[in-house]
Amino acid sequence: MEGEGSGGESNPQAREVVLISAGASHSVALLSGKIICSWGRGEDGQLGHGDAGDRLLPTVIGALVGQDIVSVTCGADHTTAYSESGLQLYSWGWGDFGRLGHGNSSDVFSPQPVKALQGIKIKQIACGDSHCVAVTMEGKVQSWGRNQNGQLGLGTTEDSLLPQKIQAFEGIFVKMVAAGAEHTAAVTEDGDLYGWGWGRYGNLGLGDRNDRLIPEKVSAVDGQKMILVACGWRHTITVSSSSNLYTYGWSKYGQLGHGDFEDFLVPHRLEALCDKSITQISGGWRHSMALTSDGELYGWGWNKFGQVGVGDNVDHCSPVQVKFPEEQKVAQISCGWRHTLAVTERKNIFSWGRGTSGQLGHGNTIDCNTPKIIEILSKDGNACKQMESSTTEPISGKVWVSPSERYAIVPDETVPGQHSGLPRGNGNDVNVPDVKRVRT
Repeated sequence: MEGEGSGGESNPQAREVVLISAGASHSVALLSGKIICSWGRGEDGQLGHGDAGDRLLPTVIGALVGQDIVSVTCGADHTTAYSESGLQLYSWGWGDFGRLGHGNSSDVFSPQPVKALQGIKIKQIACGDSHCVAVTMEGKVQSWGRNQNGQLGLGTTEDSLLPQKIQAFEGIFVKMVAAGAEHTAAVTEDGDLYGWGWGRYGNLGLGDRNDRLIPEKVSAVDGQKMILVACGWRHTITVSSSSNLYTYGWSKYGQLGHGDFEDFLVPHRLEALCDKSITQISGGWRHSMALTSDGELYGWGWNKFGQVGVGDNVDHCSPVQVKFPEEQKVAQISCGWRHTLAVTERKNIFSWGRGTSGQLGHGNTIDCNTPKIIEILSKDGNACKQMESSTTEPISGKVWVSPSERYAIVPDETVPGQHSGLPRGNGNDVNVPDVKRVRT
């Protein structure tokens, strides 16, 4: 569904996809020319088009044209983008718990600057379900949003409406961070791995099921130095300097990939891929993806909607190779909650999994259990030349919506008085929120 206030892009030209990021039910891509487009669910403003409409096809975010955007990152129902020349982080979408970093809990339907971070050179952003973490070029870390389990690493369980520096990393140069539903992980320049926040399933890698309010070093990694880390909803994936992959945490759906459904409380090497050189990893709600140095993609875990991409809808507790047309090699991967995105070396973008909100970008709401090319964005398709663009004026108009203006409760869902209720779900799985979640 195209929302109001959309029009064709002026002077259409061929572009390529540079970066991809997948949220709970939406998707975002950075194109050459520093153009941002988004598609999928827009109910919370996470698409940035100035309205609450879904988009079944990728649509250029008009408000960010000319803002020199160099990176984009999706949270569950919010999105961030960073301007390199402006040294400015922008955020938009669902604002509960302060996850947008604007000093309030209002929803934002068009990109707005995170003023507290203006002028700071940011290296990387990680967005979880309800919190965000930023790493600066100097290796410092700031966090904001929901903090009920200590996922902000500030030593408290109080939410933060504005970015705050994680003091526990003073004197430690952090290389990258990753954010799950309620936990966070980091890798330092020295190769040390840290975890904090919600730890009930061992997803912090610290050998127990306790929460941590400040970052704590993971010691049980066989002396390996870590270079990459990614978080699923309640599991964690990391890669060592020797290119071995380790997983730990929740494994009810096989998302750890060890051939069983057992949780691991410390990092456990994924033997099925021990002969592969892993270069990229991504964690979904309950599934995982790993990319090898030779462009092969492997997936495993929860597969009810085909998000593993191997042609069936059964869960896989061990890695299975994801096949692409003409054996295209994969260059980039991003897991959403129930869908997956990939970019091939031929600059084609593919998607698969849940499609109910248009997050696959195929112009429909159909699920897909094998990679399907997004024609409008792909070099072998329309090469981004026929895209619609939202016409929202840059950083203007009414873009804020306070929580009191939004839903108090969704009909036929949970009782009032809860921050997030059990959603209605699909089929016999009551934990799949394809409907609006409770707002209080």
